Amino acid sequence: MKTSVAYEEKVEAIIGPECKAETEYTLVSANLMDKLIQTIYRVAYQCHLLANYFIRPNTRGAYVALWLDGQILYIRNSYKSVYTLPCGGIGRAETPVEAARRELLEEVGLDIPIKQFRIAWQQVNHSEFKQDHIILFEVHLKNPPKLKPDGREVVWLGFRNLEDALTMPLFPPVREYLLQQRQSVDREG
Repeated sequence: MKTSVAYEEKVEAIIGPECKAETEYTLVSANLMDKLIQTIYRVAYQCHLLANYFIRPNTRGAYVALWLDGQILYIRNSYKSVYTLPCGGIGRAETPVEAARRELLEEVGLDIPIKQFRIAWQQVNHSEFKQDHIILFEVHLKNPPKLKPDGREVVWLGFRNLEDALTMPLFPPVREYLLQQRQSVDREG
């Protein structure tokens, strides 16, 4: 698929040309159906935020930091203006690691065995008008994966090192995790 030049320029303005990596995946252009679904996602997300504003729910979320050669995979959802990690809510009938595995498959098309997931970080986050109990898992890869953003929910993905990622607009708990990672590296270094 061809990508929108204007969209590529917008992303490059945010992440900078010096951040281009061999492990960056082609931006997915949107056909009419994709654009319609992206619009539905944006409207649904705004409704979700509005409901959260009044209800202030307690939720549980699973995040996945997918590491490859000192870089982490970031995604950008069609309905958010910030970068994040593959993540989502934990269903009532699933464990946190099952949710993390499901989200990785749904968002980037990567099926990783549960035994490769390691709990790395936990936090209660208050973004988006909710109390979200986040469990972040790390998965360390040895080879570049074949990833497939759907072009509807996930419209961009790429690997970045810690310092480059910290210059990007990031979802708050992702930034906090990265800052903790940087502190760990500084202490070890």
